[in-house]
Parts: sequence; C-alpha cells; structure tokens
Amino acid sequence: MRGLPILIRLAQQRADERRAILAEAERQTLLATEMLAGHEAHLRQEAERARGQAEEMALWADWSRIAAGRQRQLQRALAALQAQEEQIRDALREDFAEIKRLEIARDAAAEAARRHAARRAERVAEDAELRRAAR
Repeated sequence: MRGLPILIRLAQQRADERRAILAEAERQTLLATEMLAGHEAHLRQEAERARGQAEEMALWADWSRIAAGRQRQLQRALAALQAQEEQIRDALREDFAEIKRLEIARDAAAEAARRHAARRAERVAEDAELRRAAR
C-alpha cells in the first residue's frame, strides 16, 4: 500500500507527458490535413484555369502527373500521422486504465486497513468487557 501513491503519481505523470505528445501529434495531423486540402484546392484551380485552352491543357497534363505524385505523398504522410495519433491515444487510454487500477488497489488497501483497525478496536473493547465482567 505504501508504494501505491508513488505508482499513481508516476502513472499520472506518464499520462500527462503522453497528453502533450498527443497534442503535438494532433497539431501535426492538422497541418498535414491543411497541406493536403491546400494542394487539392491548387489542383482544382489549375484544372479550371487550363480548361478550354489547348496549350494550357498540355502544360497542365504534364504538371498534373507531378502534382498527383505529390498528392499521394501527402496522403501517405497524413495516413501515417493519423495512425501514429491513434497509437498515442491507445497508449493514453491504457495509462488512464492503469491509473484507475492503481487507485482501486489503493482504495481497497485503505478499506482493508480500516476494517482491520475496526476489528482490532472491537476485540480490545470485548477484552475490556470480559475483564470487567470477571471482576
């Protein structure tokens, strides 16, 4: 029981650190999402600009292959960031579960100590009553 408060504090500290890591991962995911959205908007804008002009369409066709490759890179990066974020979330959930388990163990140990103290006090009172009755 003595070590449980320390273990709880350590688990809480680990969870706090993981929360900060999660916040950074969320920020990175948001940035990647914004970059991908900006790239897709640029693709649409260039397609609209080239529409109806043969020379522009030829240039756009060459450019669009490169842009599509960049879009795939951004999509892969976003998927990796989202997967990383989910892993951190899972680890944070496990941290919270561990904290809860430790708190339950601490509370159970404290309750057992209270019951033990109450039984001891009851025995002392019974012994005192027996001594008084024996006199």
